[in-house]
Amino acid sequence: MGLRIEEAQRDMDAFELYDDMREEDMMECIGLMHHPKDAVNISFETSSKCYSLRDNDGLYCSFGVSPCENVGVVWLLGTRRLAGAKKYFVKNSQKWVDEMMMGFDFLTNVVMKTNTLSMRWLKWLGAEFNDCQYDGYMSFILERK
Repeated sequence: MGLRIEEAQRDMDAFELYDDMREEDMMECIGLMHHPKDAVNISFETSSKCYSLRDNDGLYCSFGVSPCENVGVVWLLGTRRLAGAKKYFVKNSQKWVDEMMMGFDFLTNVVMKTNTLSMRWLKWLGAEFNDCQYDGYMSFILERK
């Protein structure tokens, strides 16, 4: 079976994600004063919606949204395999952002300024960036199109 996005299996996916997390994602977690393992677990635990991109050989990434009143705090953490699913990931991104947006006025979070790949992807999705309280990070907002 090929690539597919499905509801995350918290225990299995969290372990697999942490075990093979992309360096950029690890550095973002550490920069925000979270151990990557804790960041993964908190992300899964607080999400009202949580999905994983995988194939029969394993996980590529997990993503979700945590509610904060009428705002969704969106997150995505990838494995080192994620680059191998670039075309599928980009092609399906907007659909899943729209799914995450349901029930919220907008989506937000922060991204490390040096994570140029994530910054480019977020910009492509229509994100607006602003300075934030965390040194070396930008906050972003995704609104309905």
